[in-house]
Amino acid sequence: MSTPQRGFSIKTFLADGEPDGLQIIEHSQWIGRGMIIPRSKFNEHAHRAETDGTGIFILVGLSTSTGVERVFVGQTAHLRERLDEIRTKSFWNRMIVLTADGQRLHRGHAEYIEARLIQIARDLKTCEIDNPETGHTPMLSEPDAADADFFCDQLVLLMPVMGVDAFKAPPALKDQAELRLSGKGVVATGFSVGGQFIVEEGSTATRQDAESCPGHILDLRRSLLERGVLSEDGKLYRFTQDFAFDSAARAATLVLAEMSKGGAWKDPKGDRAPAGVIDDIEEEHEETGDARRGRARPLSRSTELKPTRVAARAER
Repeated sequence: MSTPQRGFSIKTFLADGEPDGLQIIEHSQWIGRGMIIPRSKFNEHAHRAETDGTGIFILVGLSTSTGVERVFVGQTAHLRERLDEIRTKSFWNRMIVLTADGQRLHRGHAEYIEARLIQIARDLKTCEIDNPETGHTPMLSEPDAADADFFCDQLVLLMPVMGVDAFKAPPALKDQAELRLSGKGVVATGFSVGGQFIVEEGSTATRQDAESCPGHILDLRRSLLERGVLSEDGKLYRFTQDFAFDSAARAATLVLAEMSKGGAWKDPKGDRAPAGVIDDIEEEHEETGDARRGRARPLSRSTELKPTRVAARAER
């Protein structure tokens, strides 16, 4: 018999007295403490007492080419020892520092949690990971491993509250209306839930991009290929897992490789999706996007896993 998930309270302290400043996050049922430091406040707060013990830190930002979340996970006994390394990483816009009350995390805990978080993100494939490939999870005694696993499990629950989706699995299909998109030889299914549009595993996407396909969508498709979310399947690409997009229009644009509206997704009868299921109207055309920077190269066999010549502006 499984134990039901119980509610818990979260306390947020705005240390600078403003929502865009330093935030300290506490969970009523957790020994940990989270501290969110905006990059603009990094020099001001990097030497706080909370950063002087063993802990984990996560750098969070957006990929400049695809607009998807990018993270780096690290651990340290003293954050200030890694300040120079942190400063040299240019992609991040906020840092999350995670410690425990009473210095109850030791270095082995931190290394174990770091490895677990990286592996969770790699398995989910929802973000781009700045960490290099890592080895195995460090060995701990059974009690220490249990403590580290509990700390990590609670941390994963808190990450979306801190604005990080890298460790969050796409919502499961329950009673949501399944929608279908077809054309250009592809068939894709998906559903709208929680402000996202989920394209389901097994859906196909075209490999032939149209002139109207934005460069950042080509870059995103390249990223999904590198992460294994998309795989080659003859003349098409195929989704190897469910994948969450921030809009139905963006999902349709990637699947069809041409500028598309969210209304391209239809109900099983082929009618337009019911009102309220598709919220977005169309993928935005921006003068500051492809028109100004030049369109990215198409994905061909010889170039599909190579970077584009010019990075696209991140869109969210």
